[in-house]
Amino acid sequence: MKKYILSFLIPIVAACALRPEPMPSKMVMAVTLDSHACSVRVDETWPLRASFSPAGSSSVIAWSSSDESVATVSTTGTVTGVAEGTVRIIATSVRNGEASDTCEVTVLPPREPDVLVQSIRFSQPQFELEKGATLDLNEYVTVLPENATNPVLTWSSSNLTVAIVARGKVTARASGSAVIKASAADGSGVYASCSVKVPESGGDDPTPDPGEDPPADPDLVMFDSCDNLDFFTANPRHRTGLTVEKIGRQEGSGFIQRVSGTDAEIFIFGRGANVVDAKVTDPAKAQLVFWFFIDDAAKLRRTAGPGGRIEISHSGAPSLQALYWDSKSCIADKVSDGWNYIVLPFADAKEVTPDNPFNPLGTNYFRIYFNGAAASTEMTYGIDAIGFKQTK
Repeated sequence: MKKYILSFLIPIVAACALRPEPMPSKMVMAVTLDSHACSVRVDETWPLRASFSPAGSSSVIAWSSSDESVATVSTTGTVTGVAEGTVRIIATSVRNGEASDTCEVTVLPPREPDVLVQSIRFSQPQFELEKGATLDLNEYVTVLPENATNPVLTWSSSNLTVAIVARGKVTARASGSAVIKASAADGSGVYASCSVKVPESGGDDPTPDPGEDPPADPDLVMFDSCDNLDFFTANPRHRTGLTVEKIGRQEGSGFIQRVSGTDAEIFIFGRGANVVDAKVTDPAKAQLVFWFFIDDAAKLRRTAGPGGRIEISHSGAPSLQALYWDSKSCIADKVSDGWNYIVLPFADAKEVTPDNPFNPLGTNYFRIYFNGAAASTEMTYGIDAIGFKQTK
C-alpha cells in the first residue's frame, strides 16, 4: 500500500518543484520628480510625485529634507512649509540608493488672513438716466474697509429691459425702473442697492440696443469668451434651453444663457485639439475665473446638494487629468441674484486622478454641474468670460 502512495506523490512533488518563481520587477535606475523647483507658504503643503526608469521598474521612495526647520516632507512626498527659507527635498529609491532626485523648495511667509468686505455704500439711493445714457456707478460707491483683500464687486440689474450693468457701468435702455445691486465677490454676503429710473421719452425700441462691448480684462487668459457656441458640447441634452444673449453680457459681444430644469450638467465646453495654455507659472497663485448668472440664488442654494463640481481638464473629457472644485460650496452657497464673479484658486482644487494630474498647458474641457434637486428645478443660468488669472 505504501508503494502506491509514494508513486502517487512523486509527480505532485515534481510539479511543485518545477513551478517557476515570480519574476522580480526591473531594477530602478533613475528617479525623476515632477518638479525640481517650487514654492510653498508656511503651514501650507505641496505634493511631489516621483516616476521611475526604465519603464516597468518600481520602488518605495525614501523622502528626506535637507533642513526640517524650513520644510518637512511626508512618506508620500507632501512638502509642508515650516519657516521662511530654501531647502532641498530628496527622493531616493530604497532598492537602489544611487537613484535619486531633488527639488529645491522656497518657503514663503505665511498667507495673510483675508480681510472681508464689511460694507458697501452708494453716495445716493437713486439715479435718473435718459434712454441711451451711461453712468459709471463705481464713482458713487465705496467699499470698506479700504484694505479688503478682495474689494471686487459683482453687479446685477433687476430689469435688463430698462437698464443693464457691466462692471458698474449702467446703460439706460427703456423707460421704467430697475434696482442695481452691488455685491461683494469675497463671499462675505455684503451688498448694497440703488435704483435707476429712466423717464418716458416716447418711441422706445421694443428690443433694447445691446450697446458697446464691455472692455476686455487685460490680465485674463481666455478659455472661452462665451460669445458663441463654437465649443459648447454638441450633446442635444445639454443644449436644451440654450441661447447666446447680448444684453447683460459682462465681457466681449455676448454670453451664454441656459434655462434648465432637467439636467444636472449646466455648462459643458470641449475644445478638443484647440487647447488653451493657461500661462500658469506658479500653481499656488493660479485661478480659474468666470462670470456666473443665476436668476434665483436662494432657490439654487436651497436645491443644490453636495458632490457637484466645477471641473477643468486637459484630457478633453471629465474625471480624467482634471482639477475640480465643489459647485455647492464655491457657487451655490455664495452667489447672489444676477451676475457673480467666480474666483477659484488652483490651490483649493482637488485632482481627480492624482497619478495622472491636470496639465494647465493644454486645457480643453470645462463643465459645471449641480447635484440634488437643482438638477430638476427650473432656473436661468448664464456664463461669460471663462479664463485663467495668476495673482501677483
